[in-house]
Amino acid sequence: MKPHRNRIKTSASIMAAAVLLVSPVASAGGLMVWEIGTPTLGTAGAGWAAMPEDASTAYTNPAGTVWRDDTEIMASGQLMYGHLDFSDGGQSNVPGNDGGNAIEWFPGGGFFAAGRLTDSVGWGFAMAGNMGGVLDYDNDWKGRRFVTDVSLIGMSLLPSLSWKASDCLSLGLGLNIMGGYYKYESRPRAGLLGGDARLKYDDTDVAFGANLGVIYKPTATTTLGLSYTSKVDWEFRDDLRLRDFGPLFSLLVSRLNGARTDIDMDVPQTVTLSLQQRLSAVTTLYANVNWQEWSEFGFIGFQIDNPDQTSATINREYDDTWHGALGIRHQYSAGALQGWSLSAGIGYDSSMEDLNSRTADLVVDKTWRLGLGARKELCPGLRLDVGYTLAWVGDPNIDQSGRPPFSPRLQGSYDDYSLNFFGASVQFEL
Repeated sequence: MKPHRNRIKTSASIMAAAVLLVSPVASAGGLMVWEIGTPTLGTAGAGWAAMPEDASTAYTNPAGTVWRDDTEIMASGQLMYGHLDFSDGGQSNVPGNDGGNAIEWFPGGGFFAAGRLTDSVGWGFAMAGNMGGVLDYDNDWKGRRFVTDVSLIGMSLLPSLSWKASDCLSLGLGLNIMGGYYKYESRPRAGLLGGDARLKYDDTDVAFGANLGVIYKPTATTTLGLSYTSKVDWEFRDDLRLRDFGPLFSLLVSRLNGARTDIDMDVPQTVTLSLQQRLSAVTTLYANVNWQEWSEFGFIGFQIDNPDQTSATINREYDDTWHGALGIRHQYSAGALQGWSLSAGIGYDSSMEDLNSRTADLVVDKTWRLGLGARKELCPGLRLDVGYTLAWVGDPNIDQSGRPPFSPRLQGSYDDYSLNFFGASVQFEL
């Protein structure tokens, strides 16, 4: 942190390493999601970095783009619907309602293209977002002293090249051009007589990183994928906006209202290892394991509970997380499902938060994922995939307290916290 005059500068770094697959909008153990509308919706993310036959490999593993005979293009879309309702535990001390459903409908998806320049050199391009979270509470809810609205959204453009080193090995390198949007808003107490003030901050930024990948096919039925994405450093800069504070905070408002505020935030560094194993001519197994170093991540949230406070920096202590997923796909050659492939998968993410570190602007916990999907070749060179993933978080508890003199407290739980992802993709060959 480098504070001077009326400037708040906060640094945070995220590393997420995946041993067999990685990567919410606050839906899993961290802030990265597996769901971008691609066929991995139907396997709960399993096989993420080991599907070189999909154009989406341009996003998940750039080394896969060279493994094709024709140029392939995929467009995906999805809708996410969440259920995140706060239930008061009886010890919250700010009057108000329970905040409503903080996560409702949210769109997503992407565009992917992959092809070959020569027999041994491939190219790829991808556009998708799988980083961030959006929470929108009622303005008069019991946790408004901490947050009413927060958004952190990342979108990546990924041009890449790949090289087939041998008949069983390829390498890939891509540039990650990543745009980010950060917004934070809360309703601090206005003064001794109560009432709500307002604190707001928002900005966008574009930063750069690198993607590396390896595809290894030791046999005709086995594909291993390894991908690495480097850290991306966002620097958000905007004027902090304070409004409707009482006389008790006049000094703070005069110092901070309109002050240029810088927030440095590092998007995760990740390592991903995935498996695709063909069990028979019609059945394929997918698997993932990952590790994410969320202990290196600090997330920004402003709290103004002390009139002598002139800067706000919150470095939260999070835990490293791990993830595992297993999926299967089976193609039917007869009966009512002839021509269709059906898939299913299950995954688990541990939590980066516990009760001591959980705050109302970032609600994550251990998460189970269940994926279901269907695939059909509509005609030669044109393929349709549809998928659904349920991310079940459960009932994470929260007990967040603010600073004197007012010492707001939010105590309770988020019951039956879940996310539902509905998506589809179309891939065709040129």
